[in-house]
Amino acid sequence: MSTFAGPVRPGAADRWIRRTGPEPAAVRLRLFCFHYAGGSPSMFRTWPPLMPQGVSVEPVLLPGRDARFREPPFDRMEPLAEAVAEALGPRLDRPYALFGYSMGAQVAFHVAHALRNSGLPQARALFVGASPGPFLQREVPAWDQSDEHLVAYLRDMGGTPQHVLDDPDLLALMLPTLRADLTTVATCPYTPRPALGMPVHAFAGQDDPSASPERMRAWQRETDAAFRLTVLPGGHFFLNDHLPAVAGAVHDRLRELTAV
Repeated sequence: MSTFAGPVRPGAADRWIRRTGPEPAAVRLRLFCFHYAGGSPSMFRTWPPLMPQGVSVEPVLLPGRDARFREPPFDRMEPLAEAVAEALGPRLDRPYALFGYSMGAQVAFHVAHALRNSGLPQARALFVGASPGPFLQREVPAWDQSDEHLVAYLRDMGGTPQHVLDDPDLLALMLPTLRADLTTVATCPYTPRPALGMPVHAFAGQDDPSASPERMRAWQRETDAAFRLTVLPGGHFFLNDHLPAVAGAVHDRLRELTAV
């Protein structure tokens, strides 16, 4: 059960939102985006021109990275979702949608419930990629193992630039936040709750062992509205090679939502 209620602190959203482009002159819908474990809002830097006119792309900046590097990262889902819900409150003056990739999909899901439980407007749509349906058991390798195991996991996943993997100083800066992110997912129990009243569009990599198309289809259980699954070639980081396809599908749905 969400505990967030009442007015949000003025300016609370300022630390949490990092738009990757100028805000449209007339905002018709906000798209809040959540990155993968160890990532940052920069993964959405190319999204604004790919979205319909009037859509403001607003990536969420979690503690422990970028301008919030000195803030301790969250390592539990419920307080993270509560904090994000509180921060987004002032930004819900327009319709909005949520997009989350990998860990970000789970964060977006829990934020959606926290906002609904607080009596705030629900999202118009939830987009999730590379993370299995919340009720399925998830294996999160290396989250409680040594740094060496954690680096090996990064190499196996294939989403981290080689120059980062080869630089001990960069790894030393990155690993604590990555470990906290993975811990957030690994320690998050599934709690049955009423289905969300918004469409859910899931994206899966055909060869993703952790979030296969079948496991992504399990998101259908979390909504009593429309559900759609798009399967694309590739593994866990299929978004790197198929951004136009993913952004195009998001664009089409948001264009419907912003149509007069």
